[in-house]
Amino acid sequence: MPETIDPAWANEVLEWWVKHADAALTKDGQRREYEFCRSGRDTDELLGRELQTRRVIKVVLGIDKVGALVRPLGQHNFVELQSGLDLARRALGKLATAEETAQYITGTSAPTMAADSLHPLIWDAASKLWQDEHHGPAVQRAATFLNAHVQDLTGRRDVSDSALMAEVFSATPPRDGKPRLRWPGDQEDLTVKTMRAGLLHFSQGCFMAIRNPATHSTSDASAQEALEQLAILSTLARWIDQCELVELESA
Repeated sequence: MPETIDPAWANEVLEWWVKHADAALTKDGQRREYEFCRSGRDTDELLGRELQTRRVIKVVLGIDKVGALVRPLGQHNFVELQSGLDLARRALGKLATAEETAQYITGTSAPTMAADSLHPLIWDAASKLWQDEHHGPAVQRAATFLNAHVQDLTGRRDVSDSALMAEVFSATPPRDGKPRLRWPGDQEDLTVKTMRAGLLHFSQGCFMAIRNPATHSTSDASAQEALEQLAILSTLARWIDQCELVELESA
């Protein structure tokens, strides 16, 4: 789900940045185009609020990554401010015209999905990497945690991933040290039968088509693709929660 922001507060943050960056770029009544001395008090104040302002700009403008607003030039202790100042002004302009724009341009009515509403096991595993914008590794870590969860449920440490799923969802009776996870209900019921068969194939597919590529890929997945894959893993995790552990009955 996209991040939201309080417009009044965002406006206040951006106006502060524009005011102080403008002041820093002006010395003795003369406007500097690109740089000013880094060691002044104005610079310290801007640096103190830079991360907050970057976050506001990111949300308001919908930009994936916002670079540094105070950019060291690497010589004579000067920094560049103009590009960050331009971004802040763009964000202010968008806030100022957002209400009018909304009156004439309607957005999609398609539903959105909040990542933090996914199964807790999946999102807790993925969230830190996701926040750092490592989407593929976030998916890989979520799948790894799901694999470990099934191992814990069944006591199976000898197999993992798709082989583990093939074992625990197998239609064959449980064996000593090899319990099964069964969708609850009458085994003669058609829906129960299809769920059990579906879980067997679906769970293996999750690890073969989601975890393995995420583990071995050299390129990161897009945020949309990764979110869809996390949703698939979340669905599997919720179904696993509903399954019953069936063990070999003692003689």
